[in-house]
Amino acid sequence: MRKRTSSLLAATLAVVALGVSLQPARAFLDKTRFLFDTGTAFFAFHHWVWNPYKAGDFKSNVPHHTKYIVKAGLATLFAVHQLKSADSIAHKSKSPLLHKIAGAMDKMESSFSTAGTHLKNGVFAAKELDGANGTLMNVGDVAKRAGMVIKDHAIKIPGVG
Repeated sequence: MRKRTSSLLAATLAVVALGVSLQPARAFLDKTRFLFDTGTAFFAFHHWVWNPYKAGDFKSNVPHHTKYIVKAGLATLFAVHQLKSADSIAHKSKSPLLHKIAGAMDKMESSFSTAGTHLKNGVFAAKELDGANGTLMNVGDVAKRAGMVIKDHAIKIPGVG
């Protein structure tokens, strides 16, 4: 009897899991997923791009500066991936808060993509990084005004460290 009950329980859990995975995410999970994806993008940019840039690690007289620039490019492209995911969540969500942020996300995604491609190819342009940081700050401000605080979420980025 006990074996039959646990088999029935396992089958029920499998059906529920399958049903949940086939259903679109609910709005309360949209905000959580959005904040996580955006937070990982913010972390990647701050930790691997903005902080090294401000510390002068991208200057040509710094040993291994090309390595730092390429790592920054990879981190930025990872951030773009996370931003695309967050942007998709915001656009598809029924949450009015996420819709307020979606427009600013589009600009940030574009800015990060351009900077990331150049950095990955070893090309450093301070103006692009300043612009990317400006769009990041704008998204953070828009989210804060909408009642959501985006915090950096540390995550290991493949190929970067």
